Amino acid sequence: MDTGVIAALGLRHAVEFAVQHLVVLMGFVLGLAVDASAVRRAMRLPAYARGLPTVLLGVPLLALVLVHALPLPPLAAGIILLMAVSPGVPSVAVASYRQRGDLRLTVALSLTLSLAAILLLPLSLRLLSDFFPAVFQAPPTTRLIQRVMMPFLVPLIAGWTLRAWRPALARRLLRPMLWLFKAVFVCAVLALLFISGPRLHVVNDWMLLGMLVMTLGSAMMGHLAGGPQPEDRTALALAAVFGNPSIALAVASVSDQGRRLLPYICVYLVLRTLALLPYLLWNKHHVLRHGRT
Repeated sequence: MDTGVIAALGLRHAVEFAVQHLVVLMGFVLGLAVDASAVRRAMRLPAYARGLPTVLLGVPLLALVLVHALPLPPLAAGIILLMAVSPGVPSVAVASYRQRGDLRLTVALSLTLSLAAILLLPLSLRLLSDFFPAVFQAPPTTRLIQRVMMPFLVPLIAGWTLRAWRPALARRLLRPMLWLFKAVFVCAVLALLFISGPRLHVVNDWMLLGMLVMTLGSAMMGHLAGGPQPEDRTALALAAVFGNPSIALAVASVSDQGRRLLPYICVYLVLRTLALLPYLLWNKHHVLRHGRT
């Protein structure tokens, strides 16, 4: 086997490993930090009811309009659409926490959106077949549940169980587990930068514009759907922006051609994070100002 192919496979497995363990750690940390009854109450909030259609319908529609309005290369258009139909990333909770978003609402949305994305994925991928008919194929539902839902759901329930059984121990474990998550997160970011760096030369002005509009447009849709409470606006804005890399990787791994998309998915994740910085800075300033009034 060619050394380049071996290296590519090694990088792909490294990224998949980091993403999976990030999800596992985040599920456990959220289980320790947020009570299960609080998540159930969050599912009755008006912001939760507004957030689901915003993320499941509004974000994919924005992506469809964008890829038809801008002269994007098929590769960039396909990845933007793929991430738009792959919502529910649990690690959005870290950004939500730093931005003073509602963690209860974040967990409720992560659970519901991940399951909805899995169930709707076969239909969603039909929209992508016009761009890459040999790439965007739906993995078996059982495989998606195993790779996307279970790594988050099982540790989340474990965290909830420990919190209910030994609350003092759960409080002591929370900080070291959060630091462990941060360490794995840094490793994942470094891997993304390493993979995406050599491919940044393929990014042209239209691709940059498309990713910027998609990121900020999704954030503003979620922000507006959040209603009057700043913590709800923050949680919905971030849930609308952050697609689930676990779902995207599962879709890409179905075909040999799809596996070659991994470096470009990494490029998109890096550029999306940079594009979100203006909103994060503005929102943090707005939340702090609101908290002082």
